Amino acid sequence: MEVVKISLSGKILLAALAVFVSASPGCRKLHRTNFAPLDGVGFSYSREEDLRALDISDAEVVELAKAKRGGLDDDACVGLIRIARVNQQPFADGDNIFALRQAGMSVPAILELARLKQLGLQTGEEQAMRLAGLSDSLVLELARRRAEGKPALSGSSLANLRNAGISESTMMELLRRGISDKQMAGIVALKRKGASDSTVLSRYSGS
Repeated sequence: MEVVKISLSGKILLAALAVFVSASPGCRKLHRTNFAPLDGVGFSYSREEDLRALDISDAEVVELAKAKRGGLDDDACVGLIRIARVNQQPFADGDNIFALRQAGMSVPAILELARLKQLGLQTGEEQAMRLAGLSDSLVLELARRRAEGKPALSGSSLANLRNAGISESTMMELLRRGISDKQMAGIVALKRKGASDSTVLSRYSGS
């Protein structure tokens, strides 16, 4: 049997070709995303196929499983990945979503926060607002203003206004008027003197 001898230069060429082929996009596509974390929380196979079409990564699967444990249904989970693609960011908010669900925030409100890119560093404040009894609507109004770069009362100031007896509708209006944290003490003092919400609104017209 004839033995084919390959020169040193030929071996180098073959090795370089092997590296090129293994690094090519076609070979990278051979990797199959590991859906075991989602399988473990009861995610449906048909929706997994939707996630494959969105080119979900292993890391995103792990984060999505955390969100699923928080009480999100399969459709909402797919929606989160779609939002992440629109925002051109990898999905990495599983822990944040779990925390918000534990605080009582609704799934539609969480999806809206994701669209506004208001999950992450803000989540602790949003969670505290819900635990303080503030509604999803107030949390979302604050998130929208911040997403638009507009001035807004902080979550802690809104909680203080609630404790002072300000109604939610009045707090919503104060938020929309761009009232600042610096003005909060004056509003609280006014309420403690027995002023009505309508009086508060008449004195704080906003910026």
